[in-house]
Amino acid sequence: MAKKILLLHPLKKASMDISTDAITIKKVDYGFSLCDLLTKKKQKNWNEKFPKQHTSVVIPNRSEESLDTCNYAEIVWRNGAYWFCYAVQVPEQDLSAYEKKVAGGDLGEIHAVAVATSDRALVLSGRAMRSIFQFRAKDLAELSKKMSRCKKGSRQWKKYKYARNRLRQTSKNQLEALEHKTTKEIVTFLEEEKVTHLVIGNVSGIEKGTKKKEQKKRKQNKVRRQQLSLWNQGEIKQKLTYKAKLKGILVTENEESYTSQDCPFCGGRHQANGRRFICSVHKTEIHRDVNGAQNIARKKHHMAVQPLVSVVFKQPVWYQRFLSKKQGDSSLKDKPPTGKSIAGRTA
Repeated sequence: MAKKILLLHPLKKASMDISTDAITIKKVDYGFSLCDLLTKKKQKNWNEKFPKQHTSVVIPNRSEESLDTCNYAEIVWRNGAYWFCYAVQVPEQDLSAYEKKVAGGDLGEIHAVAVATSDRALVLSGRAMRSIFQFRAKDLAELSKKMSRCKKGSRQWKKYKYARNRLRQTSKNQLEALEHKTTKEIVTFLEEEKVTHLVIGNVSGIEKGTKKKEQKKRKQNKVRRQQLSLWNQGEIKQKLTYKAKLKGILVTENEESYTSQDCPFCGGRHQANGRRFICSVHKTEIHRDVNGAQNIARKKHHMAVQPLVSVVFKQPVWYQRFLSKKQGDSSLKDKPPTGKSIAGRTA
């Protein structure tokens, strides 16, 4: 059976018939381009009417979801092509039968997300995303400098403009793919651990105090402010929130002040040494981001204090170009590892 829904277009409205094999979009065509239509109207009477032609566009239905519950669709221009976007209602999973289990999430720049329960933790690297941000910023600055030396509208100026648009679009696609892969790894970890409540640290206001002042001219403040301006923590938080809610996990936010410096065993506050947090009282060592993730969850829910069983470090994507070509046939042969994680460490 075919179903009719309303299709929203930037210029006009049309109806659409959906079947299991194809999607038929009905539209009205005047048979003239916009340029010809305006030219004819200028030459002749403005009250002249042009005949309408009812046509349709048929596209294959490749949607993985059932479109029976779809009541909204839209055609948008994205990534150099028209995309057919639709909205369907997906039921959330019910985790009421599970025992309450809390996990905390710490967002960072070097490590994009560090999520930890009372005994296990997963740390996702964010260096790939940071390198793309830095590469884009440097190349855009160089292209803008070259464009300023050209006459606006010239051939060379247009070449630089097209190169700038391609760079922006390519980096946007790469970052979006890495964000989705990162959040998918986190949600998969939460599903395996049967987590019901996730607390994410709120990093709003972290840029305070980094603005360059006249009395206090420090290069570190300027560099730190540039790093924070390129940080995509908002996109990661948004994707992680809606993916976790689809799995039935309750997601909340909490402030994260001094969470990576508080010791859960002695209750004291110690300065972290690099990426390691060492308690001088109990002589315990833990990753500072994992410690911060656990303390973020403890500020809102009760979490048992116990030594970690395992801490897994992962990359959001396996880059084949990082493998050495000198390893011979005994190496990975430019293939991703077959294990669950690229690197595993036990704390």
